Amino acid sequence: MKKLIFILIMFPIFGTSQSWNQVSNFIEDGRHHPITFANDNYGFVVCGSYTNDVFKYDKLNDSWSQLQDFPAAGRGYSYGVTVGNKAYMGLGSTSNGLYPNDWWEYNMDNDSWTQKSSLPTDGRNHPAMIAINNKIYMGCGSNDNGNLGDWWEYDIINDLWSQKTSIIGNDRHHPFYFGIGNYAYVGFGHGSSPVAGTNPTSYIYNDFYRYDPNNDNWIQLSNFPSEARVAGTQFSYNGKGYILSGDGDNHGPLDSGEFWEYNPLNDSWNQLPSHPGGAIWAPGNFVIGCDVYFLLGQNRNTSPGTYPISVYQYKLSEDCGCIDPTAFNFSNLAVSDDGSCCYVSGCTDNSSLNYDSLSCYDDGSCIPSIIGCLNSTASNYNPLANVSTFNGGAFDNSIGSGSYFAGDQHIIFNSNEECIIRSADIYSESINTVTFEIRSSNGTVLDDTTYNITAGKQSIILNFNVPNGNGLQLGLSSNNSGLYRNNTGVNFPYNIGNMLSVTGSSAGVDYYYYYYNIKVEAKCLDITGLSNQFNIKKSLLKVTDILGRESEEKLNTPLLYIYEDGTVKKRIVIE
Repeated sequence: MKKLIFILIMFPIFGTSQSWNQVSNFIEDGRHHPITFANDNYGFVVCGSYTNDVFKYDKLNDSWSQLQDFPAAGRGYSYGVTVGNKAYMGLGSTSNGLYPNDWWEYNMDNDSWTQKSSLPTDGRNHPAMIAINNKIYMGCGSNDNGNLGDWWEYDIINDLWSQKTSIIGNDRHHPFYFGIGNYAYVGFGHGSSPVAGTNPTSYIYNDFYRYDPNNDNWIQLSNFPSEARVAGTQFSYNGKGYILSGDGDNHGPLDSGEFWEYNPLNDSWNQLPSHPGGAIWAPGNFVIGCDVYFLLGQNRNTSPGTYPISVYQYKLSEDCGCIDPTAFNFSNLAVSDDGSCCYVSGCTDNSSLNYDSLSCYDDGSCIPSIIGCLNSTASNYNPLANVSTFNGGAFDNSIGSGSYFAGDQHIIFNSNEECIIRSADIYSESINTVTFEIRSSNGTVLDDTTYNITAGKQSIILNFNVPNGNGLQLGLSSNNSGLYRNNTGVNFPYNIGNMLSVTGSSAGVDYYYYYYNIKVEAKCLDITGLSNQFNIKKSLLKVTDILGRESEEKLNTPLLYIYEDGTVKKRIVIE
């Protein structure tokens, strides 16, 4: 698993054009209606959810940084366009219900803002904005006067607005739009009048139009061939237009994060793979090189709605790649370099004995890690084993987004032979007392240990004896732990050498709960008795039954093991 995450996060361009890959999460709170741009190897997020902050994404380093704030009122419900190294934005609405008509130029090279001539009419939410040949075309949207269908041209060179012919379809807000060649394309969205192909209750449209700036006229194209929609995001690339996600014809979330490609040569649509995580209302995107990055917005499939910070990348073309023939990942299909060239080879499989975290290209040298008893005097000595301990599972909580969680959930794993879980890393929201448990497939507690934990990341000693079996559980005894769990980026199974395989969780395969960087140790069996089988490395004070009466060690009986360090472990040793 760590190999996969390493490749996708450090070198996200290795993905194919047929799949979405997750990259580094957005570093601030999620938000709907972000304004997004791109330039060179950088993507930008401005405003959204009435904020005025600005963030920059570095594709080559897969990292985010915060820049100086947008100098005007924070806002949402608007968009922006890119022309060279400049971006243009404005309009939208503010938290006090105003609709500003201001217009701004942003220099992405030096992080500076310049106010330009304001739109000479009313401001608005949800307009279309399209750049064509040093002109920006803006129109539609809504404000307190209702839906709009007017159409305006902004001359970048002369800083001048002029009104053009209104859209020939119904007035609307939150349409989908993009520019291809010398034409603007606008359609779908939410209006206030019924037309063919709409839901008569909400008036969500699927009609589609082309605007010709040279002749200042509109023509109607073929209707969108699937469900009418609104409130998604859009872009153009290499002579085609694209729409992503949004709401369907009842203004509720689509069944999935749909992704469609429009070909203007034959006025046709082609559906591409949906983005992960379900349909999103009012997300953003930016295109860097041959990759589109999809992010933010609101997930209204949950109650209340949530604001994801996950960022997903999709490779639109093989035209971008490594063009250096000396690199290990040289592509003879690439025509432009995307910064992905890899010059370090080695073993990239983290489950291997010789895993090299600095390598970005696998050279076939990986040596499988075989966990087993290395003591030749033990009855279960394994002459093929090359290690007695190994760490695995999800190595840390950076695999995707998640949160601190108080529910009673667990991860599920299979064990190929008896072994010991020595330790694991956890992430705690605050100081707490937590009892950690290993359980059988039917939930019977086989072993537990209780710790007073601190806030933050820490390693805990478990010394859990693991029987051979399937469907075993690693969980907690209470539902108020406040420990971290991931709900995106999870990729089961997580194999820990040849010993354990973490196959899922009690909440399904999209969640990973609590136990990271799990250390597993082979158990050496000999004739020295039951206590040695436990491989206990700390001083045992006494053993009692569940009523507190001192007892000898017994099979098939729940017993409490009390140690000098204050920990108490409950065990059932099954014959």
